[in-house]
Amino acid sequence: MKEILEWFKPGTRVKRYIAIQIISIAILIFCVISLTNTLDLNKITLIAYIFLITLSVFGIIFSFVFAQKNILYISLKNIAKKNKSIRVKKLLYSDPRLKKGARVVVIGGGRGLPILLKGLKDYTSNITAIVNVSDDDASISTAMNDVEKLTPGDIRKCLSALSTNEADMDKLLTYVEENSNGQSVGNSIISSLIKITGSFTKAVEKLSEIFDMQGNIYPVTTDDIVLCAGLENGEVVVGKENIIERVKEMKTPIKQIFLKEGSINPTPEVIDAIKNAQVIVIGPGALYTSVISNFLIDDVSKAIIKSRAKKVYISNIMNQPGQTDGYTLARYVNEVERYLGKHILDYAIVNKGEITKEMIKDFNQKESTPVKIDLENIQNRAISVIKEDLVLATKSGIIHDNKRLSEIIVRLAKSRRTGDLNIVRIKKKHMKKEKKISNKKNMKNVSTSKKNNLKNTKQTKKNIAKEEKITAHTKKTMEKIKKTMKKG
Repeated sequence: MKEILEWFKPGTRVKRYIAIQIISIAILIFCVISLTNTLDLNKITLIAYIFLITLSVFGIIFSFVFAQKNILYISLKNIAKKNKSIRVKKLLYSDPRLKKGARVVVIGGGRGLPILLKGLKDYTSNITAIVNVSDDDASISTAMNDVEKLTPGDIRKCLSALSTNEADMDKLLTYVEENSNGQSVGNSIISSLIKITGSFTKAVEKLSEIFDMQGNIYPVTTDDIVLCAGLENGEVVVGKENIIERVKEMKTPIKQIFLKEGSINPTPEVIDAIKNAQVIVIGPGALYTSVISNFLIDDVSKAIIKSRAKKVYISNIMNQPGQTDGYTLARYVNEVERYLGKHILDYAIVNKGEITKEMIKDFNQKESTPVKIDLENIQNRAISVIKEDLVLATKSGIIHDNKRLSEIIVRLAKSRRTGDLNIVRIKKKHMKKEKKISNKKNMKNVSTSKKNNLKNTKQTKKNIAKEEKITAHTKKTMEKIKKTMKKG
């Protein structure tokens, strides 16, 4: 029954023709029955019946042809892509549904961003991936020289993730020829398109058009940027790759991250996408080097703050060795808002699924620990925390269940109704606790003030009594002195 009802969802471009066909058949049956039961026919009624019969026959043929045309068009389009496993019903819904999908902006980098994009492309084609491009592998000595360049590694991963033919696209972009000095085909294509189009952003846009991507990908900036980190031990590390290696080696937490060059201009398309978004997704990814580093560009953080979109943070499932050892959900949320702005996030999505010791051992995650949920330490008391089982064990390791994650994001973007999501609203709980605390404090203040007033009144009474005694005593002594004076 559920399968049948799914055909009546909007967007197939078939139901309208089925409706016309049903109406046309009903009219034709009505005309035939009426004609068989009618003995006397005048010219006007005969013309009317002929018109109705002609109209109904035309409606049946017209609706059948156009319904089949739509089904055949989408089916042949799919066969051309050599994807025979997909069902016709899914194809009928895909194009219009995706075009009308939520406007989602995803900010991040590293491995977490492409995983999320793979899930989102099944729900909407209005995706904008804002990619961190500070991925440099220069040493500390060379990083101080102006030789840093944009590397298209993260861009390439996102391109294959948003492709309608993901597997073939990934093989093509990551393929390395023997006489290419380790340069992948993807990097070669991007560098060639940069020369043709004249800019990195236009090259990526053109690549999205050529390979029919479900969304847009933009670097957060096309300026040369170098990420720096101040560690707790006072050391300053220059370069993203060096930061990752150094914190892992020294086991010293990151105290502050900053850019070598302070004034960086963002890509204009990035700001436009943030302004028009329905939901802005932050993460998942390496907290400092992939996520927060995007907020170091002032115009990007300001655009996010001003945007009316819902701001959603996706917490990592596992802590990154060295960079976020022992971090909890509250620490992640508080750190994001330390750089982005206080009380900016509307939602935080966190995994509540179990991660066993066997899983950690099997996927070589011994140095890492699962992120613990500690709602009481979150400073933003207006945030809503969504706790869901998001663990997915794959060959590459423990990752987010991108389908479930995408469902949650699209649901948050489209409406206020969150359905069966496991949402904890911290604000209400906090307000209740705070009211109780404030009431208790007020009661204590009232009781202490009453006690003080009683003490003061008692003291004043004692003082008055003492003064009266003193005055009486002085009067007596004065009378005695007067008597002695008279006698003398």
